[in-house]
Amino acid sequence: MRVVQLTDSNIDEINNLMTNKDQKVVAKFYADWCGHCKDLNSRVMPDVENIIKKQPGKGILVSVPEPMISKLQGVDSEVDGYPMIRFLVGGKKKKDYNGKREVKDLAKFVKKSLGKCRKTSKKKTKRKKKRKKGKTKKKRRRNRSAMRERFFKMISLK
Repeated sequence: MRVVQLTDSNIDEINNLMTNKDQKVVAKFYADWCGHCKDLNSRVMPDVENIIKKQPGKGILVSVPEPMISKLQGVDSEVDGYPMIRFLVGGKKKKDYNGKREVKDLAKFVKKSLGKCRKTSKKKTKRKKKRKKGKTKKKRRRNRSAMRERFFKMISLK
């Protein structure tokens, strides 16, 4: 997986990658003046980036500074607050990260998001109901109807 810092020199390349319909991206939107962003960038993100670089796959972790947000084209990039970590597929928002701002939790979110989105499920096979031996559907119906008849006879005798 790739880790990229968005700048003026690579904005066109990132715009092309992010708008590709199959491209998985985790974008970290941050502002230089934000105290939470400074803490995240200095304490947590270096370790997360090292973990993500070692992972196989075509996903991208992009750090987007506040002035560059408006230059992203065709991307759901409305930022409500900083720092915002958002999972995008083909430039469309799939999920925002709302967990703890710790290395372990953030790395887990990024790996899960950029890894396989859907696990291939095994085909479900129809299971046959286990029946008691010796009784078929017809016999059970006869038994029910016979029980019903006996019940009504018993009620009518009183």
